[in-house]
Amino acid sequence: MNGNLILVSIFLLLTTSFTVKANIGWTDCSFNAIDAPIMDATFFSPDPIGPAGTTLNVQVTQSLSKPTTRFTKLAIEFTSVKGLPIGYTRHPLEENINKIDDTFLAVVPQFLSANYLIKVSVIEVGLGGDKWDCILFHRP
Repeated sequence: MNGNLILVSIFLLLTTSFTVKANIGWTDCSFNAIDAPIMDATFFSPDPIGPAGTTLNVQVTQSLSKPTTRFTKLAIEFTSVKGLPIGYTRHPLEENINKIDDTFLAVVPQFLSANYLIKVSVIEVGLGGDKWDCILFHRP
């Protein structure tokens, strides 16, 4: 009986789709009126972030619903709690890939208030500016 329970448990773990968010305080991007699926696995460090000019390391593991184009970017944005931009970094992604598994850098901008958001998203730059996947981290 215990052997069957273990096999069923392993099967469920291997077949269950789940999302991992390593940093606490995350939400989907609907808070900023963005209708996009939540990023699969996004982890940044240091957390809490350092002062202005500090480098933030953002590790992203994300399956994509369609292959990237030359206009697909990974955006790391710092905004006010109302969504007003304070600073951002956009990283080009390799063309024609279906998964991101990499670490990206962003510099902490000046003039962050006590409360702010860090938004990580996969976007299609250009007309329409499609957001494919997105996650918000509320700080502090």
